[in-house]
Amino acid sequence: MTTLEERFAKGQAMRGELAGGDPTHYTLPGIDQLAPDLKRIIDEALFGSIWTRPGLDPKRRTICTISALMALGQLPLLKRHIERGLNAGLTPDQVVEVFIQLTFYVGVPAVETAMRITKEIFEEQGIQFTPTVLFDTKKDVDTLYEEGVAAHRYHMGDTFVYQADQPDFQEMELDRLITEYHWGAIYTRPHLDAKDRALCALSAMTVLGQYDRQIRNRIEGALRVGMSPSEIMEVFIQVMLYGGYFTTRIAMRVARSVFTEQGVST
Repeated sequence: MTTLEERFAKGQAMRGELAGGDPTHYTLPGIDQLAPDLKRIIDEALFGSIWTRPGLDPKRRTICTISALMALGQLPLLKRHIERGLNAGLTPDQVVEVFIQLTFYVGVPAVETAMRITKEIFEEQGIQFTPTVLFDTKKDVDTLYEEGVAAHRYHMGDTFVYQADQPDFQEMELDRLITEYHWGAIYTRPHLDAKDRALCALSAMTVLGQYDRQIRNRIEGALRVGMSPSEIMEVFIQVMLYGGYFTTRIAMRVARSVFTEQGVST
């Protein structure tokens, strides 16, 4: 049986892997001085017991964590985990693409702040970054919409959340805009594969408490693009101590229901 000391040692080793030689990554300002017992619990439970689980590699765990922290607006920790993502093997393009991917999930203000923090990190680390510019401004809106429908079909299947008989309903107007830009302009971009994009969405939706048809559909989509039930469950476990265990447990119950409906198991 694993001892608490062994968990602590594993946590310290994981912290070292993520820190990339930066000693500040071992500190928890405030907690260090006011609650050393909590510091030890975090080292054991989060870094020694969750980050070291085999279901997702550290690189993908940083994608989940960055997505969750961005959705929650936890900016000091977001900076630290962007740095950890780079140390774990994320490319600068992938870091930026995570934030682009989350635009329609968490909103432009959160993305703008995340991009500002990322730019500062790149400058601090001397990273020369050339943005990927692909958006075709000469494309007509119907083409963009059809590309969005195709991307949605690939990632999620044919089921759209909103169904209405009259295309001029406001919900349908909004849904068309989402299909054009979220699915047609963002989901078709490079640097993140379909599973990475599912990781981003599931992490953000979980900590934000999205438990309606949206997260059910997103879990179905994750299965569709090749995520295993175990990988999906690991996403929820990874974000538990960033967003709270209430949201994690509910998301896991929704996932169990989806797995049962589709005849798959963990």
